[in-house]
Amino acid sequence: MNLIARDWETSSWIEIAIRDGVVESVERLDDPAPVGVDDPFVAPAFWDVQTNGRWGHSFSSPDLTVDQVVAIVRAQRELGTARLCPTLVTAPIDHMLHGLRTIASACETHPDVARMVVGIHLEGPYLSDLPGYRGAHPPEAMHDPDWDEFERLQQASGGRVILMTLAPERTGAIAFISKAARAGVTVALGHTAADGPTLRAAVDAGARLSTHLGNGIVAELPRHPNPIWRQAAEDRLWASLIADGWHLDPDVLRVLVRAKGLDRVVLVSDAGWLSGLPVGTYGDWAVDPSGKIVVAGTPYLAGSNQGLETGLRNLDRVVPCFPRPLLDTVTTNPAALLDRPAPRIAPGEPANLVVVRRPEPGAFTLERTCVDGVWVENSSNP
Repeated sequence: MNLIARDWETSSWIEIAIRDGVVESVERLDDPAPVGVDDPFVAPAFWDVQTNGRWGHSFSSPDLTVDQVVAIVRAQRELGTARLCPTLVTAPIDHMLHGLRTIASACETHPDVARMVVGIHLEGPYLSDLPGYRGAHPPEAMHDPDWDEFERLQQASGGRVILMTLAPERTGAIAFISKAARAGVTVALGHTAADGPTLRAAVDAGARLSTHLGNGIVAELPRHPNPIWRQAAEDRLWASLIADGWHLDPDVLRVLVRAKGLDRVVLVSDAGWLSGLPVGTYGDWAVDPSGKIVVAGTPYLAGSNQGLETGLRNLDRVVPCFPRPLLDTVTTNPAALLDRPAPRIAPGEPANLVVVRRPEPGAFTLERTCVDGVWVENSSNP
């Protein structure tokens, strides 16, 4: 099929021809239509490097099945996402090994899933077990970094672990970061109470990202210094941000983006395993009437239930920057962070596209998505 829309790079009208899941041609229109505020724009489809599950199924669950992985991965297409990192949170190691093996099996048996899974993100188990800093992660499953254990996890994944979040203050963490970075794993800092020298040592060793900066931290902190300011001030660290409207206040979102610069910001959904489910209590967790996912009976957040469209809308509301660098935060930036080629709209490239509109700042909407040549309509239901 052919698509006519405005180009996310030049804002010119272009026509894209797609054949067999690949962009066949991109032609600039000689007689462009008039430009309007509500014109459709075409851009590369999104990358989400932190999504934990869906419909009550966690990637860390001992009961995870291949069919569940396939369904969760394919569901991302309706949210604009063509490439993702299934994320396993802290759990008993046997549970994590099962999750990794199941994701690997899904990739090995379903080529479309293998294309969408750019790699796997381990958020734990090497995190701070201090109250507040640990968030919703179970402290009894947390421990110091163990390279032999990590190699077991990596082997179970079929070599797919490409992103690892840990707390650098844990015993042995700095040496672990250095080893992981040399092995090609992007190391992120998160759920951490580390002091300044420890954070600097972690970055010197190869850490590159702050995972969901501003979250995974105790509610009350010293005015300064504290782990948020220290990470925001460290220019060598990128930052992933959850801009779902709950995890970060608009003013905090604006300040963190200004501190990092839009070229070092990666928006993530941090979609929790309860995303897509109706309001209610599910064991120790709950979907709040407001839409938040929380630890049941508390105000403590336990993941998001929004897709990247919501984050882009909220970011554009506080720092208007459409089409670029807004869309870079979910396309070229995560690809660069993971040392992968930047997604492009060009002949020969996979047909991974989104059609979006943005009539005014903060009014960003996703209309439809093409993933490897297959078009799906946007889902407004998280």
